[in-house]
Amino acid sequence: DERARRGADGLSSGKLIRRATRYFFGGKTVATRTEKAALVDELAEQLKAAPICIVSGFKDVSVADQQVLRSRMRDVNAKLRVVKNSLASRAATDAGMAELGSLLTGQSAFTFGSDDVPAAARVLHEFSSEHPTIDIRGAMLDGALLESGRVIKLASIPGRDQLNAELVWALDSPISGFVHVLDGLIGGLVYALQGRVDQIQTADSEG
Repeated sequence: DERARRGADGLSSGKLIRRATRYFFGGKTVATRTEKAALVDELAEQLKAAPICIVSGFKDVSVADQQVLRSRMRDVNAKLRVVKNSLASRAATDAGMAELGSLLTGQSAFTFGSDDVPAAARVLHEFSSEHPTIDIRGAMLDGALLESGRVIKLASIPGRDQLNAELVWALDSPISGFVHVLDGLIGGLVYALQGRVDQIQTADSEG
């Protein structure tokens, strides 16, 4: 019924999340326990749904700069959320990604990527080059925890649009150009496969 669809304080789930979000983003509203639980659930679902979630330090970034970064993320179908560590850690645990908790120190942010996995990493890495107070700490990719260096390496892989453009150019160019593009594609594939191999080896050693 309607009461069951609402929290203990009579608010709908949408209102709970909106009020909790104001708290989560440092607003003046103090979130209730029910509101915090609703936000943790929402974050856990985002973590499980996103192909990649990047954790970054997010200190001394102006509101205007945050808006610029969010706009760039939207362009690649990614989403940035500044997170409160205690709630983010609970959400990560609920999503089966408790390892992310080790990356949640100081002010933190989650970047949820789309199917074009390198795109979110690339946007965040480029923006962090312009804003040194943003540091990429690591990421969760397909159940594997990536250290900062691997996320930055991932950011170097060209996006789909660039790959398509390079492939069209290569097919209309001498064979040397095609070989150059093919080498880049193979390099990205080797990196992705190596990450999977490392994940399997880590699981075997812990077993």
